[in-house]
Amino acid sequence: MRHITFQHELKRLGVPLKTLRKIEHERTTQRIVRESAKVVILSSLISSLGGFGLESVQAKLVAFLPFLILLPALNDMVGSFGATISSKFTTMLFMKKIHTHNWMHDPELKALFMKVMTVGAITSLMMGALAYGISLLRGFPFHWLILIELLSVSLLATMLLVLVLFAVSIIGGIYVHNRGHNPDNYLIPLTTAIGDLGGILIITAVLLWLV
Repeated sequence: MRHITFQHELKRLGVPLKTLRKIEHERTTQRIVRESAKVVILSSLISSLGGFGLESVQAKLVAFLPFLILLPALNDMVGSFGATISSKFTTMLFMKKIHTHNWMHDPELKALFMKVMTVGAITSLMMGALAYGISLLRGFPFHWLILIELLSVSLLATMLLVLVLFAVSIIGGIYVHNRGHNPDNYLIPLTTAIGDLGGILIITAVLLWLV
């Protein structure tokens, strides 16, 4: 009875017929594994590209200790933003709170964008300052220019990556949803990998510019 009620609720929300049939005839775990497998492999390949990029500037990264400290924190934060944006947008799609043909004017999506941007801006500046403070404790010399560059890179990288993650989540989410799949199974690993790669590429570019 509980399963039937759940199916009726999904139908009321306008979930695509393909998705309903898959839910009825396939176990949830099997469906998640099947839909996510290819995306997880692709995400791993994307993350590997970031590793190759770090190899090319390894010596410079060690020399600029604040950037070395900032990088993992930045990647972790942006990856979390990717998962949050993807899951929130997927929920809006399934709950019919957003229309795929008019998403640019949706107030809830705009509110989500402003919240993530605000939190990202504040957190990125805090992380940059904390990374520089830790590097000073480890013997890194103080330079105002390096501090300003670190804070600027942290802020701009976060803002740029949030824009990219929103674009991927919206375009990819609408495409996957219209094909009768659950966007969460595709978008969360993909946006996390894109966030990792983006953060590494930005830090790499900055180091190549500084030295």
